[in-house]
Amino acid sequence: MGFIALFGEACAKNIESPKVARRLSTLSTKELPLPYDNALVPEIDAYLAKPLPSVYQTYESFIESELQKRNMPFGLKFLPVALSNMQIKYEKGDRCGVWAMPTLVALRYGVAVNDEKDERFSVEASTTAALDYLMELHDQYQNWWFCILAYANSPTSLHHSLTKNEKWLDLWDIYHQSALPDSKIIAKFMACYYVYSLDHRPVAAVNVSSDNAAIKDAVSVKKDEKPNEVVQSASGTETKAKAPAKSEKQKVKSTKYTVKKGDTLSRIAQKQHVKVSDIKKWNHLKNDKIREGQKLIIKK
Repeated sequence: MGFIALFGEACAKNIESPKVARRLSTLSTKELPLPYDNALVPEIDAYLAKPLPSVYQTYESFIESELQKRNMPFGLKFLPVALSNMQIKYEKGDRCGVWAMPTLVALRYGVAVNDEKDERFSVEASTTAALDYLMELHDQYQNWWFCILAYANSPTSLHHSLTKNEKWLDLWDIYHQSALPDSKIIAKFMACYYVYSLDHRPVAAVNVSSDNAAIKDAVSVKKDEKPNEVVQSASGTETKAKAPAKSEKQKVKSTKYTVKKGDTLSRIAQKQHVKVSDIKKWNHLKNDKIREGQKLIIKK
């Protein structure tokens, strides 16, 4: 598929917001490029107006660990926010749960969907299945943006859309010109990545007990109930997490991180849950250039 090589080039005419473009360039990686387009501005404004969903905060570390197991880009952790706004009860057509997972995909990856329960409403079950599916798509496309588009639409829809247009210039041509049912996922995902990455993240207060009350490991759906209602699991038990004890002051700990092949400052910042600007300050870096084997001080 020769058009894959053309993916990820930014439109030169879109120079309206250089601040956003510069910010995206610091987050962009070779495997997941984030080219700027003016269509991003309203999407970014929309996400800036609302905090990161508390359900996402509850499961962020779990999603990150599952991504790390598969050696997938950490930025994909924002995909369920773009797909469903991380709504446990999300349901649109044949797609359900935080990953907006189609029934056939769920069944293919061992996620139960029947008259008694629908495990697509389980964050853990749907996350592992969604990431396994994305890995399979990557084996086919060798391009993470194509994987996102194929997931949000379908591989068949993506194939038909691309084969009708032999001269795609870049990612944003697909957004503006393709007949994909959900080409808007491009702007939504990129805006989520921009807003909810470490430097911008507006955060909602997390109510752990209420989150746990809404989220079940296996969600039962009875025949006589509305399909989008989340009900108790067979055990009928709920576990409330204890609130962490308040400490007077958190101690700052310094560690050393050894730069690995393919690392960038933005990726290291995501892994270590710190800001790129802080890494540069702690290590007296004048720019974003780092080298394999370099030791970086990380303070937490």
